[in-house]
Amino acid sequence: GWYTAYTPYQAEIAQGRLEALINFQTVVSDLTGMELANASLLDEGTAASEAMSMLFGQRKGKKRKEANVFFVSESCHPQTIEVLQTRAEPIDVEIRVGDHNELDVTDPKLFGMLLQYPGTDGTVEDH
Repeated sequence: GWYTAYTPYQAEIAQGRLEALINFQTVVSDLTGMELANASLLDEGTAASEAMSMLFGQRKGKKRKEANVFFVSESCHPQTIEVLQTRAEPIDVEIRVGDHNELDVTDPKLFGMLLQYPGTDGTVEDH
């Protein structure tokens, strides 16, 4: 079986999209071996904020109490950064936007990061 959060407003029009979602989710589940897959996020900003929220909720042990910083590469789309900042505020996450080459990944307050490939300006980097 499979689940989707997608609810079509006009089912007869949205049938093609729903079929594409089930096909994509099935392939992702098959490739990853995971029981759940979500393909219902319609834009990169929403997907990024959902990923950040999920990572924040999955912190364990000492990180659960201390880690509240999510790093976002300055090469991400501005609209994605804005959506992340909007989502972060009510859940007390600090968004740090900067150069990923200068990121200290050993920072105990860091619980996750977002790097975009290619960058918003088309730059392709070797991460």
